[in-house]
Amino acid sequence: MFDFGEPDLAQVEILYQGQSATLMRDPGGQWFQHQSGHQHTGAADGETALAPGDVHVAEPGRAAEIARQLAVTARMLADRRVEPEQDLKAYGLLDPQAMIAFYGRDGDRTDYARPLDVLYVGDLLPSDYTYYAMREGDDELSLIPRYQIALLLALAFGEDRVPTPLPVLQGSAQD
Repeated sequence: MFDFGEPDLAQVEILYQGQSATLMRDPGGQWFQHQSGHQHTGAADGETALAPGDVHVAEPGRAAEIARQLAVTARMLADRRVEPEQDLKAYGLLDPQAMIAFYGRDGDRTDYARPLDVLYVGDLLPSDYTYYAMREGDDELSLIPRYQIALLLALAFGEDRVPTPLPVLQGSAQD
């Protein structure tokens, strides 16, 4: 789906049902999840800026976990790509469940001028195994396996706040 890999990324912003998460690299290039609940010092005119001593440092175990998941996400494949037969609202893409923006590295800095790509995630297909998705500027729908989206959302928001990687089967033999 994408023309980049995890090493090309500097930041990934994820919005999901009113929640937001930002995965970014520390000055050493390691991944961490930025906590949106704090303020940066030294900001002027409403911009955020890092002041000396206001440096984010990644925790090694978590950094490796984020790097692994982003490597998988960057290699995401669509099961199929299809032309929409209805308005995008029918696929949940006028008000998507999730939006994932990928920002690239510009030397040692993040290039905020334009994301490398943006993926909008709509509704699940009736089978509950696949999401309707669409890349920004695309005119085709991508059918993305549920687990590919669910694992990234679980990394960002916690397993208890996002869909399971596989649907929960009703009426299983253990009921």
